[in-house]
Amino acid sequence: MTKHRTDAAATLLADVRAHRAAENAAAAAVLRIAAEWADLHPPVEDDFVASSTLGGRPTGAPLAGEGTPEVDEGCIAELAAALRCSTDAGTTLVGQALELRHRLPRLWALVHTGKVAPWQARLVAGRTIGLTREAAAFVDDQVAAVTGKVGVTQLDRLITTAITRFMPAEAERQRVEAEEKRRFDIFPDQDGRRHGLAEVVGVLDLPDALDLDAAIGAGARKLAEAGVDKSLDVRRSMAAGELARSQPALDLTTTSEPGPLGDPADQPHDPTTTSSATGPASTTLRPHRAPSQVTLYVHLSADVLTGGSQQPGWVGNTGTPVTADQIRDWCGRPDTTITVRPVIDLNTTSFVEGYEVPDRIREHIALRDRTCVFPWCSRPAHPRSMRQRSDGTDTWSTDADHIKPFAQGGETSTDNLAPLCRKHHRLKTHTRWRYRMLALGHYEWTSPHGLRFQRGPDGTNALSEDRRPPTPQARPPRALTARRRDAVPTG
Repeated sequence: MTKHRTDAAATLLADVRAHRAAENAAAAAVLRIAAEWADLHPPVEDDFVASSTLGGRPTGAPLAGEGTPEVDEGCIAELAAALRCSTDAGTTLVGQALELRHRLPRLWALVHTGKVAPWQARLVAGRTIGLTREAAAFVDDQVAAVTGKVGVTQLDRLITTAITRFMPAEAERQRVEAEEKRRFDIFPDQDGRRHGLAEVVGVLDLPDALDLDAAIGAGARKLAEAGVDKSLDVRRSMAAGELARSQPALDLTTTSEPGPLGDPADQPHDPTTTSSATGPASTTLRPHRAPSQVTLYVHLSADVLTGGSQQPGWVGNTGTPVTADQIRDWCGRPDTTITVRPVIDLNTTSFVEGYEVPDRIREHIALRDRTCVFPWCSRPAHPRSMRQRSDGTDTWSTDADHIKPFAQGGETSTDNLAPLCRKHHRLKTHTRWRYRMLALGHYEWTSPHGLRFQRGPDGTNALSEDRRPPTPQARPPRALTARRRDAVPTG
């Protein structure tokens, strides 16, 4: 019975893989036909050139990027009708097909050899339409090597990184524009359906958001220590209210030269006063209490901080790319203390006796692998805890897993440890998922029914069933410099 069930499961897995391959091949053929349809229908007059649409209305923007052919607007509706989709959807399809064929040729070729799913290539094409030819070619070179191995979030980060490197002025313009979208809104209960609750929605600068998260987390722990028997989510909500009541307004403290009554600090303080009759004054913002310290990991070259380089870095807390100007802005704040940590050589092996994994080794493997190393998982392996348990101890976003179990002789060392999110750690522990390290940062996974996957710094590869396990690679020169921001905010 067990053998029959295993054989049936293996057959189903083989079938679903074959159907997905057929689905991708069909979608690739539709892209090719869309591009050929456009070739057959050049515009007869300038007034009938197709443009991208938004909400059914033409935007005037071209269907695809610079260097792609124009298309007669009347032909798209017919193609869309044949595909049983809206004209807007047909317009997007034709534009992305032209973008891929003319400006992203490597991706176009990978789509038609079955190595990249058409939907992933279309995602890239949609992002590159507004770029110059040079920038699009750069994205094509960078993305073609990893598309199909990574998820949507990782792909989006990679494209953003490429734009930041190749078009720093445009990246900075987008950053400044995004800063103007910061907001903080409170929507109170208007009709009683929320039972007196209110929704809070905000868009904050990353350091401010981390500071707020740390303050609320500290408040939630204090409530637990005070005997509040509620879930963590409820206590965090309560802590936000306590934070508001303890800091009802900014403390606009006036400082001035000592007057007849002595030091101004000894005199009664009126928070509405911003000047003094006894001499020149300055207004400063002072917190009512010392906030929690927040660590923000930013990885970058030394030249970035001095302005000698525009090469972007990335934020270890979130894994997102960040421009050099943004890094300099964060580091230049008066409330920021910069601690430059020594280079952590990720190619060395560190180990300890016993089962427990110390923070320094957790940090090492988190910096090396950056995310959970399960196939296609993108859960960040934060090098420092972003939250703590109610007892104040660290909680990491991923577990440090012994690849060879400790009970079977596996060491607590960096070459036998990898970050796994809790879900995938449980899968590895309680099911027949297994993996091994091929080289530092490179892993081979085997599913319960024998499917194999390679996971590395560039993402995941699905291995064919008859392929032999790859030979372990030489250790790559991937040492990183970790830089830390210890932020002590002023409010």
